[in-house]
Amino acid sequence: MKELKKILQSLKIRNKVKKKLCFFLGNTKKLETKGYYITPIRENRNFIFFGAIVFNDFVTKKILKIIDGKVDIILIDIEKKIKSKNKKVRLVNIERSAKDVVKKTKIYVYKANDLAVNAAETLLYNIFLNDKRGLGGKKILILGIGNIGFKIALKFVESGSIVSVYRRQKKLLNNFVKTINQIKPQGTISKVNVLNKYPPIFKNYDVVLTTADRTNIVSIKNLEGITKKTILIDVGKGNFSNESINYLRSKKIDVYRLDTTSSYFSYLDNVFFTYNQYNKISYIKKIKNYRFISQGIAGQKDDIILDDLTSPKKIIGICNGNGGLNKHNLREKKLILKKIKKIFKINLSYD
Repeated sequence: MKELKKILQSLKIRNKVKKKLCFFLGNTKKLETKGYYITPIRENRNFIFFGAIVFNDFVTKKILKIIDGKVDIILIDIEKKIKSKNKKVRLVNIERSAKDVVKKTKIYVYKANDLAVNAAETLLYNIFLNDKRGLGGKKILILGIGNIGFKIALKFVESGSIVSVYRRQKKLLNNFVKTINQIKPQGTISKVNVLNKYPPIFKNYDVVLTTADRTNIVSIKNLEGITKKTILIDVGKGNFSNESINYLRSKKIDVYRLDTTSSYFSYLDNVFFTYNQYNKISYIKKIKNYRFISQGIAGQKDDIILDDLTSPKKIIGICNGNGGLNKHNLREKKLILKKIKKIFKINLSYD
């Protein structure tokens, strides 16, 4: 815990511009001998964040007592997935532990697996950005399909990819594939295919994603004849053996180690935006005979939707009482703006 205290002290000194300081507390289904480990510090224009991965409730509470009051926000992974080392096998509930211990800092939740899925999706969209078909028609192999692999497979099928999946437990594999093919949009022609045997070589695929919770599942044999045309992404971290990475390096072929940093920053933006937008103190404001509301609120007839009730810059629209907005021509909009300007004493625009 000394390391944790040193990090907090260093961030206090470092954060001179008063960025939002955020702490992510995650868990994993893997059982570790250590009670926790600290994740790297990440920083952008608005946020600084770091975190810890924990493996039992006792350590969770100990960390949170140190963190409480020292950061702007604590985010808890709500996926209950750690098996305790007690005699009774049960899931460790770090969300409950946090709400029992934390008294000063705001608590929010997140799902680490979903952030990994978003990062993988964004990475591939970026790689094929200049391809006219994007991911459409691309042959994608997903190895070790589980929670993350399932969600990735569904997303890429929806994008028109030809997805093939493999895992050792055949019953689960078939259930995953059947479910994806049932819940995908009816208009989506692409589907997920079952691989009953581990594919010996990868060269015929456009993309290979490894999402297994085991190490070294990719060997040199799998990479025979592979070229730079095949995109390799290690989602599970450590799925490629050292020999296979060295082999690929000799061929000047890169392996992407999935980086979820961008997903975490995007999620923080979403959290703070949502909090501000749906803050009950600020999303409805009555002034004179007018009722102003924030975006995202189902308004009553004649309610005026503003982009920001505290410092408005524009009118989004005026509610018609049926879930929609009234239609106004340019002349009507100018009259409305003239009336509203008298209230806020500033110039507004009207979408």
